[in-house]
Amino acid sequence: MTQQELATIALIDKQLAAYNARDIEAFAATYHDEVEISSFSGGLLYRGKAKLIEHYGAKFASLTYLHATSLQRMVSGNYLVDHELAQSSELPSLTVTRSIKIIAAYEVEAGLIRRVTFMR
Repeated sequence: MTQQELATIALIDKQLAAYNARDIEAFAATYHDEVEISSFSGGLLYRGKAKLIEHYGAKFASLTYLHATSLQRMVSGNYLVDHELAQSSELPSLTVTRSIKIIAAYEVEAGLIRRVTFMR
């Protein structure tokens, strides 16, 4: 495995840990200021760290539980594709109310996540 691949894996792992902790500051710190978030079938959803913070900040605040796990991973240089299981709850009991499997394709640029494409 190359140094670039190890750095890419470390960054995505850091991003997942911040996501699971619902730590918007640590989560946003892993993203490029001009990040692009897309859906494979729907195209560009939004651009920029401010929109990312708005979107995920609201999500983190509204949930009592949030956890994503990489089920399968492929990495090549600055690209990483995860098959992820994401579970969440808005209930005080933390009972999982939503569980989805999703593919997330990440592109890393200058040590930050520059693009993410989600596929469902």
